[in-house]
Amino acid sequence: MRQHFSYVFIPEEATIRARLVIKGEEADWLIQTMAKFKAGTQKALETAKQGKTRFTELVKASMSVIGNNRYARGSAKLVQGIIKSIKALQKLGEDVALNDVELKNWWMIQSIGAKNDPSEKGNRNIRLIGDNKVEILVFDGSLWRRIEVEYRASRRYNMILDKVAKLGIRNRLGYLGRMVLLNYTPNRTYCELQVTVPWDLYMEFLPIKGKAHGNNIGGIDVNLDRINLAIVSRQGILLDTHTIRFPELKVQGLDYNRRICIIMNAIHRILDYAINHGCTLIVLENPRILGNLKWVWIKNGKRKNSVWNRRVSLFTSSIIERIAWHAPQYGLKIYYTSPAYTSKLAEIIAKDIGLDKHTASAYIIALRYLGLNPKKYTIIYKNLKRPTNRKQLYTLNN
Repeated sequence: MRQHFSYVFIPEEATIRARLVIKGEEADWLIQTMAKFKAGTQKALETAKQGKTRFTELVKASMSVIGNNRYARGSAKLVQGIIKSIKALQKLGEDVALNDVELKNWWMIQSIGAKNDPSEKGNRNIRLIGDNKVEILVFDGSLWRRIEVEYRASRRYNMILDKVAKLGIRNRLGYLGRMVLLNYTPNRTYCELQVTVPWDLYMEFLPIKGKAHGNNIGGIDVNLDRINLAIVSRQGILLDTHTIRFPELKVQGLDYNRRICIIMNAIHRILDYAINHGCTLIVLENPRILGNLKWVWIKNGKRKNSVWNRRVSLFTSSIIERIAWHAPQYGLKIYYTSPAYTSKLAEIIAKDIGLDKHTASAYIIALRYLGLNPKKYTIIYKNLKRPTNRKQLYTLNN
């Protein structure tokens, strides 16, 4: 039996978010800066389409438009991520190419920080300075200047950002900072501040929710309105299934905070169920394959026969990332597997198993960790008396 313990996923970083409002002429300066960043990113993408994909080549192209090295590097990093996602899709048999990609109508800036550089202090262009404040480098039409803005975040996020600010100012930590425009009115911008922090630092502020016991594996399939969990033994026997539904997310115009609250409630409920039914490891489809494509469109007609639904995939990727971030709260390890052909295979075996296709997908995802053929185990499942309590789960697993 082929197993993959050496490939258990440990997140490298987490993204902390805060909201802020910028008013007056400073709001106009920020919009001008975002416009330069967007134009620089477009230039870097065009350069990549010409076959020049090295980071230095992308930075040079972006720099010729933006005129600021740190923002040019942030722009080049974004384009590199797009290239990586396109290559990953091609490996899965997708008929897409970099020439099919066009930038979405987003407005943002991002800057890559570095440690051990006195001029950086965490991040030269988007710098946390403590007391719930961030210093942003903006272009006023003729000169680059810094503005200071106060942000709002949850209590836990404020604590994390405060520590990141202190470490950055002491040149002990460099971080990626991003400003994303959410809404704009004359002389007023509503933005989201995004800061990537090391996983170990993030975990310092993450409360423990539970402790995993047992030896089972949980496969999770994420969709727009539900999370499906399939629990299997180390021998590949399907022991239990569970579904958390959240149809409210389909409501048009749902408030962002309400949407996140619904998602987080579902995530914690599914993880709690997993540890209370003998799981110590969760298997998820790799969200990084489509993660960087959230900034671009792919031309119509290039994915008409694809197993991918871009809207669903991008949305579910964000949920999968959140599951990975919170699994350690429950003592669960995470493993990422390829999403290739999961849906098609689930449709084939779902009727034989007697489950819906989403639960069948979760079952296949779990079996992939073990390197097992799901078709073979449909026979075992049909003749299995399913366990009804935790003691039976442990007995079957051992």
